[in-house]
Amino acid sequence: MKIALTGKGGSGKTTIAAHLGRVLSESGNSVLLVDADASRNLATLLAHEDTTPINEMKDVVNQRARIEGGLVNLNPYVRDLIDKYAVDVSQNLRLLVIGGVEKAGMGCLCPENSMLRSLLRELVLKRDEIVIIDMEAGLEIMGRGTVKNVDTILVIAEPGYGSISVTKEILKFAKEMGVEARVVANKVRNKSDEKYLSEYFGPMQTIPADEGVRESSIKGQLLSEGDFYDSIVKLSKKITR
Repeated sequence: MKIALTGKGGSGKTTIAAHLGRVLSESGNSVLLVDADASRNLATLLAHEDTTPINEMKDVVNQRARIEGGLVNLNPYVRDLIDKYAVDVSQNLRLLVIGGVEKAGMGCLCPENSMLRSLLRELVLKRDEIVIIDMEAGLEIMGRGTVKNVDTILVIAEPGYGSISVTKEILKFAKEMGVEARVVANKVRNKSDEKYLSEYFGPMQTIPADEGVRESSIKGQLLSEGDFYDSIVKLSKKITR
């Protein structure tokens, strides 16, 4: 199963990705968490903040994705890099930091973005384990074939106009690509918050606001009980049916 999470920065997608990986790995599944966000928040949350993203490894990028004469290899070989640079987080759970989009443009044909696209393609199309990808706020870096083979795209939204605006754009893009995406409402404090989001996106999985999440994140820890954790368990069961 391949799961991509995206949403506005600060919506909580990284925290959800990390806990979802933990829940699924504790059920006996082999899980690979992938940090594909330039901010590297997932790596930081899992105490691997010093890990260099693959698309920032200049020697690797130059060897695999740069062709003599300044040209870019659009299909560099990356299969061996995944197992080489993935690190153990806990039993059945590993982390791979691949990096985010080079900001020269979403369609930038630079070697770094070529590496990123190839890694995403390999992770989605070729890997056997559960792969959970923490994306930036969008899916544009993923090619059409890659996006279409993701089993679930979770768009994390929180109460607030900024998050709703970004969520709408992501859902529009997913629809244009012919891919199903589901909205997950995060940081829901009460029925009013839930109603506010449902007016835009209809019924959805909700995850409650939990002060324990912020406190555990500061300590670099993941929760193993409480309302937030229980909601992640429910989400994991829903998407793996």
